[in-house]
Amino acid sequence: MVYYVSGSNIFGQWPSDDLVISEFRAIPQNNFKSQPKIIDINWAYNIFLIEDKFYLSGAWDGKIKQLVEIPLSANYISSPKELIVTGNDYYLLLASISTNAVMVLDLKMEKEVKKIHMNIEEPEVNITKEQKTKISKVVLVNDSCLYLTSAGNVYCGILPSYVDTKHCNGEVFDIQCGYEHYVMLTTTGTVYTWGNGRRLQLGHGDVSNLDVPTEVEALAGIKIVKISCGGWHSLALSEFGDLYAWGWNDMGQLGISNSIEDCQSYSVPTLVDFFDANGDELTLNVEDIACGSRHSAILLENNTVWTTGCNKYGQLGFSQDQCQSSRCFKVAFYCNNRSILMCGPWTTVIVSDT
Repeated sequence: MVYYVSGSNIFGQWPSDDLVISEFRAIPQNNFKSQPKIIDINWAYNIFLIEDKFYLSGAWDGKIKQLVEIPLSANYISSPKELIVTGNDYYLLLASISTNAVMVLDLKMEKEVKKIHMNIEEPEVNITKEQKTKISKVVLVNDSCLYLTSAGNVYCGILPSYVDTKHCNGEVFDIQCGYEHYVMLTTTGTVYTWGNGRRLQLGHGDVSNLDVPTEVEALAGIKIVKISCGGWHSLALSEFGDLYAWGWNDMGQLGISNSIEDCQSYSVPTLVDFFDANGDELTLNVEDIACGSRHSAILLENNTVWTTGCNKYGQLGFSQDQCQSSRCFKVAFYCNNRSILMCGPWTTVIVSDT
């Protein structure tokens, strides 16, 4: 596995002396004891899994360029192999798959630890002991937090409260968070959003706030297979490789406009077209998507990575001197092998098979 990184390195979260990695660069493996696996990418630190142990790389305890093992409570948290670990600038959250226990480290309060045991509500069917509902995913972005269980139940907040999804079409199988909004995807390919809509990020055609997951009607009849959230924008990938984008577009993070003068925000999901350097439209399918705070990245079927939006920290894969932002998707990297995309707030990572 090879990781190609472009973006912020202000806190030394990547093994490089450069504060900004402005073009995609392979992470050197000799900085780690063995092959690292990227678990989470944040503003001030990253989380790696190395030899069945979780490490934080970057800012820790008032210092930068740190690589420290994340402290685990042996009395409360199970084996690292059964943990889901995520974090943000304020908290580290560790959820046990086997016990549904959650440990929250408050990074602003001298590493104060809060311990939570989720009272997971079982679906209204007969559940055997072998089918016990477990935490399957946790997303933590700023003050937004979502939990997803193996039974498709959704919980909101670091102190989790149950989100009623009985009205939804299909079982929930993916969840994503923006800074103030939530997106979820069901097994039928239906997209639901809720939360703050002041920057059009909910995709319902207005700026209303919603307390209940509500189907995005503009995507009705289109089977969506993947979703991703930026700070105040969202992307959705259809089964046919089409990309839909909506929300705030102040830096061109939606990639919809091919005009250097237009950064219109979009209140409903809008089909995104792609153009080569000559202005000719491409007909290639999109295979993967990822969002940063104010930028987006996609992988096309020809193994090219395209980026758009804010490039303040080189997260688009271009030098900031040449490109401060992009208002449409531009090709930034060619992958030699099968790859997937990950984004942090101001970082883009290409995870490529060796």
